[in-house]
Amino acid sequence: MKAVIGAVLARCPRASAGHTCAVMNWVKGLESLGWEVWITEHLTSDELELPEPGRARSPQEEFWHETAAEFGLSARQCLIIDGKSPDLDAFRDFCAGADLFLNYSGQFKRLDLLGDRITKCYLDVDPGFTQLWVETCGTDMNFAGHDLFLTVGSNFHSPHLCLPRTGQDWIPLVPPVPGDYWRERLAAAGGASDRAAWTTVSHWYGYNDLVWEGKTYGGKRDSLHALADLPRLSGAPFCIASDLQPGWEDYDPFINGGWKLVSSADVCRDVPAYLRFIAGSRGEIGVAKGGYVVSRGGWVSDRSVIYLALGRPVVLQDTGWPEVVPSRPGLLPFEDVNGAAMRIAEAEKNLDAQSAGARELADTVFTPASSLAPIFERLR
Repeated sequence: MKAVIGAVLARCPRASAGHTCAVMNWVKGLESLGWEVWITEHLTSDELELPEPGRARSPQEEFWHETAAEFGLSARQCLIIDGKSPDLDAFRDFCAGADLFLNYSGQFKRLDLLGDRITKCYLDVDPGFTQLWVETCGTDMNFAGHDLFLTVGSNFHSPHLCLPRTGQDWIPLVPPVPGDYWRERLAAAGGASDRAAWTTVSHWYGYNDLVWEGKTYGGKRDSLHALADLPRLSGAPFCIASDLQPGWEDYDPFINGGWKLVSSADVCRDVPAYLRFIAGSRGEIGVAKGGYVVSRGGWVSDRSVIYLALGRPVVLQDTGWPEVVPSRPGLLPFEDVNGAAMRIAEAEKNLDAQSAGARELADTVFTPASSLAPIFERLR
């Protein structure tokens, strides 16, 4: 079987290891099942920065080709700039016989290059916001031309879903994680350090709030702010890798609450550093954007499943996902700061059992064969 993934990589050339790993969950997930996979992305020359000293290509092009090489994809990639690529003919030949195209966030717009045989799937990795941007902002999310619409909103078929209907028949999935691959990469990176703290990785500010039918769908900042006192309440150590800076409104409350703050740019500088940070954690405190919580769409983080694969339990904010993946050792839901403290205490009682449960979840519920089954069932 053959697949193409419309990736979003070159657009994020710096401190983006977390995003890179999120995309590679799908690439390496399919490869683990025996699929041959290409990646592609298109840019305009206006989007390219000037080459850095001693370099012939823009940072975007350099990062694309370095990432392709890192993940064994140098012979199976096509970066299109202003409609051109030296790899375009080989790419189109591959597409002519391919079975599946996954359009990550719908960012790839040159569907005309793919041919008629391939099943074109829109992959929504921002469940709730994708639909709200259409409904409340009139944004063109590039839905046209796709055969199937996939979402990591695992609870999109729930009667409790609080989102507009955009006319697509959304197929809910949980994000896949190729556990063996990430464990091998971690070993190659030197393995895990001491498990010092419960951690997470996050941008502090992101999307603007959206309002639909009287409900506010917020970003990550408010959800994080609500957990400022979590270390004090739980007595456990916590560390967040973020872009939060001294002098920002939320900096002092988090420092006073007992959080250790480290630079997300440092943690995400490359994939080995990112994996070592995750593996050096007691587990993840998984914080969801407010919009995910309000929508009840069942978002599960692509980062959280990597924690699970590396045997690190996840205490994950309830977005509706427990309706699909019931709480069990290794993956525990919380609704507020007090609930988070209780779940951390529960996990700390037997961290080894929680860690074993985390890896079992990654290798069963979130394994690519299980996660991607709803796609395979629909391929023409």
